[in-house]
This record gives sequence, structure tokens and C-alpha cells, in this order.
Amino acid sequence: MAFIAVDMTPVLPGGKNGGAKILAVELLKSFHEKAPQDRFLILTASWNHEDLAVLDGPNMRRSCILRGQEPEPKPPYARYSPRFHRAMRRIRTQLKRITGGRRSPIGKSLAAQGVELLFCPFTAPTYVEGNIPTVSVVLDLQHRELPQFFSLHEIGLRNDFMAELTRKADRIICISEHTRKTVLKHLGIPPERIHAVPICIQSRLSRPEPEKGLQYLKDFGIAKRPYMFYPANFWPHKNHSMLLTAYGMFLARNPHSPIDLVFTGALNGGEGRIRRAVSQMGLSKQVHFLGFVPEEKLAAVWFGCEFLIFPSLYEGFGIPVLEAMSIGKPVLCSDRTSLPEVAGDAALYFDPRNPQTLMESIEKITMDKALQRALVEKGRVRAGLFQPDHMTRKYLEIFRKSINEPGAVTSSEIVGIFKDGWMGENTVVAYASGPPDRILEMKIEVPSWLPARRVKVMLSDAHKTLQRAGIRSGKKMVLRQRLPGRQGRMTLSITPTFNPSDYGMGDDLRNLSVICRECKLVSPGEEKILLQMKGNRV
Repeated sequence: MAFIAVDMTPVLPGGKNGGAKILAVELLKSFHEKAPQDRFLILTASWNHEDLAVLDGPNMRRSCILRGQEPEPKPPYARYSPRFHRAMRRIRTQLKRITGGRRSPIGKSLAAQGVELLFCPFTAPTYVEGNIPTVSVVLDLQHRELPQFFSLHEIGLRNDFMAELTRKADRIICISEHTRKTVLKHLGIPPERIHAVPICIQSRLSRPEPEKGLQYLKDFGIAKRPYMFYPANFWPHKNHSMLLTAYGMFLARNPHSPIDLVFTGALNGGEGRIRRAVSQMGLSKQVHFLGFVPEEKLAAVWFGCEFLIFPSLYEGFGIPVLEAMSIGKPVLCSDRTSLPEVAGDAALYFDPRNPQTLMESIEKITMDKALQRALVEKGRVRAGLFQPDHMTRKYLEIFRKSINEPGAVTSSEIVGIFKDGWMGENTVVAYASGPPDRILEMKIEVPSWLPARRVKVMLSDAHKTLQRAGIRSGKKMVLRQRLPGRQGRMTLSITPTFNPSDYGMGDDLRNLSVICRECKLVSPGEEKILLQMKGNRV
């Protein structure tokens, strides 16, 4: 029996969180049945406390710990306004000032209530307590892979969260193998702390009663003509503009085609831009904007469609692809990121940046009935590989392992430095128990030809920032930090990073920062070398 706190404070009304909210809510619902012996404390905010009443049960209760005005979201799924982030930081700062960092915003620490683990399905370990294991979910690292869709300010905020995650989360659950690989690539977290657990929540869709379903479609104005379906919030990486371009090309070449295009998703500024484009193209009668649709009505839209069209440029998983396969709908989708991992051989793939291939895929599926049947058959088989019970069990296993095996550090090591001595953004030094007078010593070099004229260095442990410094290009630095006698981890974060290929330095696609010449633990009469680069090898 375990007592687990779950941070649901980032949940926003409606569909503003995208698939992240769907996963978190469905996962917690499954704990009612699969983990009746465990207890769950759901940490909520004033803007979502009542909406999350659906989670109440014999082993689950809510506690509203954050009050105030609902934050204004910005895409994608977990982007919030700078005002929200500043408010959260003020709360944490005031809390530390009042209580010395020992207590939680709920007025009584989680540990004092008997909580044994903190689960953060929205990534950020905001309410971590040093003596309680923390498990976080990472949905994607889109800001590192497609930074053009983010402001510099927002990239900074998300990098701060990822650095905090690296320091504080004992284990990380990634929603796909693709996401796990990007975490390993960008965050330098030891592989044993990272688990890939695919999303398996497709069974939430159930066919509505025929009369009720037909009435919903009539209410939406989509009952008379066949339609392709794209369920996605209007965020840049969802690529609505390219789909609209391809659809216009399709209708120009097939003017008598009866197929319409239906969009669902939370309304924001992006939706307005697409609406204007639809009007300018003269497609207002063929393209339908349904906005955020509640689950029962959404099921009617799903079962009424001809096929799923999914041109996303970046997905941590791709929930709609799995949902379409599970209810017997053909899948046309992008060939990028995690989508081939989810759909396997059960999709008709296209290049999401090429409207010609997208248009040709629409033509194929509308004209080839045999292809439709083949995709449906393959889709049902593929969907059967994603079992909800398996997902729930894996999460619970990771929770129990985190509680029972908190991750003892048996030997000192450094993680996040490449073989040639280059460092990325985050480097983790894990140190075993030892003399309390040990010193961590790192020799860092900033080449004179680095794109940035100055880099920032921050050393921190799971609880606080220990050192901050700046180093100019062409300079060297020796970083020294006294270590406690107990085991632990420290993270060295360095910004900015650069990609050599972007500066004409060959095809090196790594994100690099500075060079580590040496890292060692020094105690009276003994030196333990963790890393040493000889000569000028870089």
C-alpha cells in the first residue's frame, strides 16, 4: 500500500492542455480499479478543483493548494503565460522564506501527511520535497527540436523547467521511445532513470447511440457529407496551414469530390488565422471548425468520419493515431518523430512539409476502397498491441520501484560529457557516500571561436543553486564545490549551447556548450579522477 501525491495544478478547463490532460485524467481513473490498495492525493488549483471531481473515489481525494486567476495558456500543451510562471516562482520563494523550504504550499508538508511519492504528469516537479521520491512524465522536448515555434523567453522558461527536472526527478517516464531518445540526447540524464511507457487510452472512445450520434453531427452541421477529421489544437507544429493548402490542391484537381474537412481543438489565435485562410480560399462550406468538443460528442465526430488526417510536424506520441486505429478508421499521417512508432505499418505516410505528397495521400484514400480496408484491418491489429492495463501496471511498477529502491549511488560518475570532452547543456555528477570534506573539482575551457561570447554556468543539487558564474570565450575556469558525506547528485547547467552544423562545422548535430578538461573528487590523501582529457583532443 502506497500514498501518492499527484500534481494536477497545471490542468486548464476544456482542451487547452491538449493530450497531456487526457493522459493524466485517464491514467488516474485507471488507478481506481488497478490500485485500490493505494491512496492518491490529487493536488489541484482553484480553476480546476471542481472539474477534477470526476477523480474522487475511495482511494482518491482532492486538495486545492493553489488559488488565484486561471493562467492564460500559450501553445503547445504545457505552455503558460509568463505571468503564471512568475506567480509560481513567487509562491516558491515566499514559501522558502517563511518555512526555510521545509513545508509544502498546502500548509503541511507532503511527508508529514504520509505521502511516499510525488507524481508529476505535467513534468515540472514544483512541489518536490527532498525526502520524497519524485516521478515526472516528459511528453516531448519540442522546444529543443523545433525552437522556431517558441519565443526566446519561452525557451528559457522551458529550459529552466528541464534543468529543474534533471536535478529533482528520481525517475522520468517518457510517453514514447522517441521521447526517451530525445531526453537522453538533450538532458544528459542517466538511462536507468528514464522509462518509456506508451500511451494506451484509446479505449475511452465508445460509439454513441445511433440517434444521439446523428443528432450531434446535425448540430455541428457535418451530417450530410463525408469528411476527413483532424483533432488538434491550433498550435504551429500541428501544421493546419499545410493541410489546408493540400486540401485546396485536392479540390482543384478533384472539384466534384464530396469530402469535407473537420477540425476540432481548443480555440485560440491560431484558429482565427486558419479561419481567415479558409474564407479567402472560398472553402467555408467545406471546412468546419467545431472548437473544443466534450467527450461524448467528440466520439460521434470520430465514428462519423471517413478517415483521420494527421499532418503534425512533431509529436511526443500521437494519441489520435491510436484512437483512429482502435475504432476502425484509416490513418493518413506524417512520417515524423514518434508517429511511425505508433502507427507501424497501419498508416499511409506523407511528408508533412510537402503539400503535394499530402494531397496525393488524400487522393489515394478517397479513391481506393481496397486501401481503406487494408489500413482498417492493419490498424485494428496495431491498436491491439497497446493495452491500457499494461500502461497502468507499468506506471504503478515505476512508482513502487521509486519508493522501495530510491536509487542508491554506489559509485561516483559523471554523465553528460561526450567522449571528446564536449559538454551539453546539463551534466550530472553522481557521488557515492564518502568523507564530508571532499571537493568536486572541474576544469572547464571555453574555446575562443565559440559562437557565444560568454556562457553562463550554474551548479545545483536537488534543493538549491550552489554556484553561478560566467565565462568569456577564450577563457578557462576551475569550478570547486564541497560535497556532503552522504550520496547525492549535482547538475552543471551551461547556456547557451550551439549546434556545430548550424555554423558550417561539418555534420555534427550535437548541442554543445564548453569543454571539460578534467573532473575529479579530491579528499585528503586521495584523488578520484572521473574524467580527464589529455592533450588538445576536442
